[in-house]
Amino acid sequence: MIFKNIPFILRRFSRQKLTTTLHIVGLTLGITVCLLIGLFVKYELSFDAYESKADRTYRLTSVWVDFGKKEFHYSSPFPLADQIRKDIPGLEYVTKVHHPFQAIIEINPTKRFKQDQVMLTDPEFLDVFDVKVLKGNAHETLRKPYQAVLTESTAEKFFGNEDPVGKTFIYNDSFNVTVGSIIKDFPGNTHLPASMLLSFSDNEKYLMTSTTHYGSVSGGSTFIVLPKGTKPGAGLTAALKSINDRFINSQPWMPKGSHAETEIQPLSDVHFNAKYAGGGEWVKAINTQWLWFFGAVGFAVLILACINFINLSTAQSLTRAKEVGVRKSIGAGRFQLIRQFLSEALMLVSFAAIISVIISKLALPYINDLTGKQITFEIWQSPLILISLLTGILLTALMAGIYPAWIITRFKPASVLKSGSVNAGTQSPFLRKGLVITQFSISICLLIGLLLIGKQMNYLRHKNLGFDKDNIVVMRLPPGGNVAKKELLAAEFKTIPGIKDWSFSTSPPSGGENTHWGTMMSVIGREDPNRKQVTTIMTDDKFCTMYGLQLKAGRFFTIADTVAISESLPEGQRFPRSVVNEKLVKELGFASNEAALGKRFWIGLNGWHAEITGVVADFNVGSLREAIKPTLITQYIDFAERVGIKIQSGTDIPTTISQVNTKFKEIFPEGIFEYNFLDQTLDALYKSEMRLFS
Repeated sequence: MIFKNIPFILRRFSRQKLTTTLHIVGLTLGITVCLLIGLFVKYELSFDAYESKADRTYRLTSVWVDFGKKEFHYSSPFPLADQIRKDIPGLEYVTKVHHPFQAIIEINPTKRFKQDQVMLTDPEFLDVFDVKVLKGNAHETLRKPYQAVLTESTAEKFFGNEDPVGKTFIYNDSFNVTVGSIIKDFPGNTHLPASMLLSFSDNEKYLMTSTTHYGSVSGGSTFIVLPKGTKPGAGLTAALKSINDRFINSQPWMPKGSHAETEIQPLSDVHFNAKYAGGGEWVKAINTQWLWFFGAVGFAVLILACINFINLSTAQSLTRAKEVGVRKSIGAGRFQLIRQFLSEALMLVSFAAIISVIISKLALPYINDLTGKQITFEIWQSPLILISLLTGILLTALMAGIYPAWIITRFKPASVLKSGSVNAGTQSPFLRKGLVITQFSISICLLIGLLLIGKQMNYLRHKNLGFDKDNIVVMRLPPGGNVAKKELLAAEFKTIPGIKDWSFSTSPPSGGENTHWGTMMSVIGREDPNRKQVTTIMTDDKFCTMYGLQLKAGRFFTIADTVAISESLPEGQRFPRSVVNEKLVKELGFASNEAALGKRFWIGLNGWHAEITGVVADFNVGSLREAIKPTLITQYIDFAERVGIKIQSGTDIPTTISQVNTKFKEIFPEGIFEYNFLDQTLDALYKSEMRLFS
């Protein structure tokens, strides 16, 4: 029946070109939007799901408990994996990964650069995760110290078209690393998108972490694979607790009232659990509310397209009623006519879907550039996509066509042919009006949502964060804490006319997520059950004034404070002058800002003591998604990893940065000159929201 009606349907479409075009355009727009959003949601939901052992792979995360307050971290202590291999039998695989703080690669003296997403790991990583080896023996490579497994794109970046296996490069100015294997690039939907894998070594300078100390959990993760058919049980939990008790909780460096725990997180949960920061430094957790929101938007747009189809179809009821009258008069049954109308809807939806598929394929490269994703759309290679698309076409055709078919085929042929008009009793004006109201309601809701998101994005970008961020360049320094070189660089800054001011610090007031140090603080001491976790910025006397922090009470510390303390008191009894924000004053229980001035307190960092000289207005140390945090700014530049440079307004910025680059290379010839404008760094905190909004 359907195939017999095709010539008739096509002939009718050709006679009603405008209506047919409107139908196809409306359905194409709705299906395209729904299809692209569906591909985006599918991509996000597919993170790590392609791994063959995903259902029994778990990440071990760290929990620091301080007097009942929990702090969660995606990382685990470096020695944990080796201890698990000794203490916990029956696990199929155990592997650990470690992300170094920096990676400077030197291929030759003229080709030297910073390499991102370097990961150190062991051979078991290749057993836990599905890695396709293209050349060499990757397992053997990772068993030998100072060996590298490069991805395809990294190998091309390092050595061009040459065979990279057997070649060497210098890692972090100190270590000769040999390339032993090449692997396929990691897919975009992994939380571990490494550019290269380095083998482990006992050299702690090479690792940039301790191989035996359990106190630090930054920089890497531990993964385990359970045997098929098993789930984490009480025995595994007890064994992990035993390791923590022996190597962390019983140690003298562990503060009273604190203890460490280990949680077992399914691999499928990593990309969706913001509590552990998702995949860590490289891939943040996706907010699942965004996925629900976009899914709802896609469905709403498709509903609008279907309602538009229904309204256009029922608006033609008089024309179709005459046709129905003639067909019924020559013996056509109602359900036969319904099948015909549904066939028309199916043909229109199918044609619109084909156009939508073509548009989506052409648009995906631009959408991937905009969102930073690697979304693919291979219909014939993915049975799920093909089945979903065909099912969607059938459901859309049914949604769009069933009401017009049901209404129009109710017309009575005798009355229609006699009067030339549609019997009002055959239609439901309330339903048509309801559809129009629904269409306008959905459209208004989408417009209101768009306006609200736009206002939210404008708020995120232009909110006063409590400090000056304009014309400030933040430059990273080589690690090592060389104060003499920092002082020499500061002296050179004085000779550059375009520089208004500068400040060395562990971080700017807000430099993004996970850029700040943290420590414990108490007015009583180490054993205080009310000690607070505080964000800590170690810096010089220029920091508060250069970044324009608003002083509420007391004064900023000065260079004279540092000199006086260092000369008057022996080490261990010095009280570095410090500035705190109003949030910390309240957390510590002081009645007013003035009441906190002159108070001395204990800092967990090296067991120091410090003294409050000033209180500043609260400022955001992270993104606006986070609440204001209690913050401590103390005078100490040994650990300063960055220098903020305030550039004079009206200055030729490129020339000034070029001059800074020249001075930097003179003082730090081993370093890589890299900088960011602070305002651009802060805008990048909302990159994902801005991309999705765009």
